Parts: sequence; structure tokens; C-alpha cells
Amino acid sequence: MSPSEILKAAGADKPVTGGTFLQRTGLILAAFVGGTGAIVILALVGKWICYAPKLPVIQPGVDPNAAKVILENYRTLQQIALEPFTTLFDSTVVKVLLPVFTSILGYIFGSRADNRTGT
Repeated sequence: MSPSEILKAAGADKPVTGGTFLQRTGLILAAFVGGTGAIVILALVGKWICYAPKLPVIQPGVDPNAAKVILENYRTLQQIALEPFTTLFDSTVVKVLLPVFTSILGYIFGSRADNRTGT
């Protein structure tokens, strides 16, 4: 049995129709916005990896209180180094790119649903 016979038996013998011009344009815009978001996220993660404080080296036999202070200082430094990146991520990706991306996708899928119910 050939693939075309299987499709006909399943009722899928109609040709696939492409989306409208606006839907295709919306998909292209969504791809660009999603790609931009991915590039921004990767750049922020890469920059944070470069600027993150290095793990402290605790010598064997160090007083447990001194080791605790060293680790607390490391946590504080890590939070201080992470704060600018989280605010930049929040202001660019979460507040700008994500709403644009979801609105474009909402239009694309919403317009496809309208086309199905209209015919």
C-alpha cells in the first residue's frame, strides 16, 4: 500500500494549503523574535559565566567558622554578580520580546482557527 493510498483511506487526500500572506509573515516575524530572544539569553548566560566569581578554595584543616564565612561571602558575591543580568533579562526578554512573540503567535493561530470556522 502506497503512502498516497493510506492518506486517501484516512480522508486526508485534500492538498495542503499554505497560510495567508499575513500568516506567513507572522511566522517569519515570530522566528526572528524567537531567534533574537534566544541570542539575548545565550549572550547573557555567556557573559554571566565570564563574570561569575570563582569558587573559593578552602584549605583542609580550616576552622569551620572561617569556612562558613568564606562560603557566605561567596554567596553574596554571586548574588551581586547575578543581579545586573537578571534585571537585564527581565527588561529585555520578559517585558519586551516575550509579549511581542506571544502576540504574534496568538495572531497566527487565532487567524488559522478563524479560517477553519469560516469555511
